[in-house]
Amino acid sequence: MTTNQHLVRILVDDLGLTEDDLRPDATLNDAGLDSLALAELAELLPERLGVRLGDDVLTKAATIGALSTMVEQTLAAQEQQ
Repeated sequence: MTTNQHLVRILVDDLGLTEDDLRPDATLNDAGLDSLALAELAELLPERLGVRLGDDVLTKAATIGALSTMVEQTLAAQEQQ
């Protein structure tokens, strides 16, 4: 399973979003990710994907696509260390 597929599973299974909400161009708010959901996502990412991103960092992602890219880039950077 790819990083993006893992992220989708977290967003759907744990945060209750629908896959229809997760269009790459959808804003975080349009997808249903409010500040509470982002805080929960920040807690789930390290245990599920090994990626540490604070909810303050996650709010900088403007869209679901940007969020996915942010997670993938951070994971790649961590693997290089």
